[in-house]
Amino acid sequence: MVPNPKTRWPLVACVALAAAALVAPAFAVSGDALELSVRKQLLEKLGVDGMRVDVRASEDGEVLLSGTVKKRATAELAESVAHSVAGVSKIDNEIRLRQNEGESAGNQAIDETQAELSDAALQSKVRVALIDRMGTDGFRYKLDVANGIVTLGFPHGYDPARRKEAIAAAKSVSGVTKVVPLDEAGG
Repeated sequence: MVPNPKTRWPLVACVALAAAALVAPAFAVSGDALELSVRKQLLEKLGVDGMRVDVRASEDGEVLLSGTVKKRATAELAESVAHSVAGVSKIDNEIRLRQNEGESAGNQAIDETQAELSDAALQSKVRVALIDRMGTDGFRYKLDVANGIVTLGFPHGYDPARRKEAIAAAKSVSGVTKVVPLDEAGG
């Protein structure tokens, strides 16, 4: 049966609008989609402790990270990981570190200060290794360190061979336990 030409165009228009309505949400960046992307990246890059991070995102790309985590590395590196997600424009990091049973707040503060100093020293060593091996490219990478875990942020579309070389340079530094490569969002 061939539809009447007078009714065919409205039918085609309705089908086109219905198809557009089904496809349009896939192209819109909603706060829910951004939350999911950030959660996925936290789990992938930081492991199970990343599941303890609560993520809230707005339509304009602002992300709130909160919750209480076991590992200091998770609390510190979650912001770098979240920044690597496309669509994130701003991050408010309110993640707290769970206090160990039987440890006073004063002792925990001293331990945290010592860990921060160790991280700063290791970060300097990694940066020097990157510059030594990669030349001026060693300055291009975003670098963060917590508890021996290094995050390296690479520019969008960065050469895979150079990326692999930079990761190897970071891994070669004594005290580095893990290197987490991140792709900078955007492009």
